[in-house]
Amino acid sequence: MKRSQDQREDTEDPFNQGVDNTLRLLHQLAPLDTWMLTRVEGDEQIVVRADDHGYGIEAGTAFDWSNSFCIRMLEGRAPQIAPDAAREPAYAEALSALAAAGDQSPIGSYIGYPVQDVDHQLYGVLCAIHPETLADSLVEHDEPIRAAVSTLEALIRMRHQVDSLEREREALLLEAHTDTLTGTYNRRGWGLALAAEEDRCARHGLPAGVVMIDLNGLKAVNDTQGHEAGDRLIAAAGRALLETVRDIDTVARLGGDEFAVLFPETPIDYLPDLTERLRTALEQAGVSAALGASAREVQGDLPDAQARADQAMYAEKRAQRNAS
Repeated sequence: MKRSQDQREDTEDPFNQGVDNTLRLLHQLAPLDTWMLTRVEGDEQIVVRADDHGYGIEAGTAFDWSNSFCIRMLEGRAPQIAPDAAREPAYAEALSALAAAGDQSPIGSYIGYPVQDVDHQLYGVLCAIHPETLADSLVEHDEPIRAAVSTLEALIRMRHQVDSLEREREALLLEAHTDTLTGTYNRRGWGLALAAEEDRCARHGLPAGVVMIDLNGLKAVNDTQGHEAGDRLIAAAGRALLETVRDIDTVARLGGDEFAVLFPETPIDYLPDLTERLRTALEQAGVSAALGASAREVQGDLPDAQARADQAMYAEKRAQRNAS
């Protein structure tokens, strides 16, 4: 079968190549049907890369985190290597929960090891499953599996460095698309930044979030105090947003009183706090606004997240009007 251009680019990505090679070596070492590098986001365990030989699991597959073997392993309730999963009470519990949820996939044996991100937080889990029980000698593979985890963590650090360089290069190219009043990107710059980050998300299974912001009362300020006062309000909003975000985040002014913020590599759990930080910064700058946030979904993309964030922002704006 001839692969598509997107499939070739995905496979040829250095991070993906490194992870795929590591998973293939692990399969040769311990031939469980499926080896996976997964990350955890919210209530989902998302497959970043997979070497699958029977379950039909691929990159982008998402599992219920609460029903997983991996959460029980991380909690210390069951061993990292389980040749007979059903023999471990916590894993037997997971099997019952999966069956109750309609997942009849047989799991006879399991391997799972935590993988750390660059800031020593949990990135996800290197895990493997097999439909049948295996010999107890499986536990003898602990040391080489730990070495593989170190390799994966080094690849994650490398990917962060490459992504950082990519974003720096993109920032230089986007300087031509800066809004002169606020110092943020303009709508064209936002579109380019969003597309570049979506490409990284799709290639590496990264999380990201979007916050949409609409200022309140700009028309009234323009009508009563003049457009110069309105411009000062807009500029104050832009400064407040820029001073609140990280270097890798993107702030853009999309229209007269509408702004957007892109948070790369940001799990869904972080978005509420980040949104409130933006709101607080705006309030301290004397700017009232409606905000809406949404995370990129596994089966969606960043433009979808922007559309949902926009809807949430307008819902908040309606609620503010009704409360006034």
